[in-house]
Amino acid sequence: MLRITFRQLEAFYWAATLGTVNAAAKHLFVSQPAITARVKELEEILGIALLSRSQQGVQLTPAGRDVLEHAQRLLKLGGELEKCGEHEVPPLDGVLRMGADETSAAVGVSEILRQLKIRYPTLRVDLSIERSKVLHEKLNRRELDLALQTSPVARPHVADELLGWVQVAWVAGASVELMHLPFSPGDAASVPLVTTPQPSILHYVARDWLGQAGTDLHPLSTCNTLAMIMTLVRDGHALAALPVPVVLEHLKQGTLKLVESDPPLPPIAYYVSYLVEKQAAGVGFVVDLARSVLESAQFFIDQPPAGSASTLKSGQAGAAFPSGPEAPR
Repeated sequence: MLRITFRQLEAFYWAATLGTVNAAAKHLFVSQPAITARVKELEEILGIALLSRSQQGVQLTPAGRDVLEHAQRLLKLGGELEKCGEHEVPPLDGVLRMGADETSAAVGVSEILRQLKIRYPTLRVDLSIERSKVLHEKLNRRELDLALQTSPVARPHVADELLGWVQVAWVAGASVELMHLPFSPGDAASVPLVTTPQPSILHYVARDWLGQAGTDLHPLSTCNTLAMIMTLVRDGHALAALPVPVVLEHLKQGTLKLVESDPPLPPIAYYVSYLVEKQAAGVGFVVDLARSVLESAQFFIDQPPAGSASTLKSGQAGAAFPSGPEAPR
């Protein structure tokens, strides 16, 4: 049985041709780890080293130069085979039913759609921006092909892949001055706070952080959209616990600022969940593209702090938040 795949050959060919794993990842709309893994798979199948790696990039080994010629011929034949049709057939029968929560939508969905349009001009996308609870329900009813959100669906017909961890921090308007820093749960009694309503994960993160002061005297105002919460914070009405990627542009513009806190707020996990039955129909490409776009947008932190809620593994939905929180809005 043939074990070599075109994905492995593409990863090897473009890494060797462009000189870096990063350049190959951008060319193929996938993540750098995906390129590295595919090249490694090809090397293991052939039993030889194809690329030597250094800080400057990658270089072909003597054996790699020979394999590159074969890879080039095979990829050319594959391209000719695809041209048997009038145009490249888009995945998922030409319609992608994609869901995202407000955080991932604000940071990455527009770029995902832009790159999909370049690769598949005729692909139609039906986009749903919803809370994770709603996204889960739609996946369970097979009304979505995939969704980006903060907890695994954990159903037999849905595959959940952990994409990474997103930093959460207290955020204030640029002109707001706090009496004590770092900001602690004990300091919060006299500070107006706003968060998303239950059952959002941001609500539970803020509530549990405040609970460390051992008192229930910290009322939390709520608002159901992140955009309005950021406006309230910017205008000095309250502090809010927000995903850092959502406020990056505001931080650069100087309208918002991060508030040092002790203890820091825990990061939250992000998943891509998709229908298992759609794997062969091309959903895997969209999954790789979403991961690559969010990584390029610095959506994830490198490594979650030990001992926080971030130590949950894929599939342990609700372990840190027994009430069953959903994605940030």
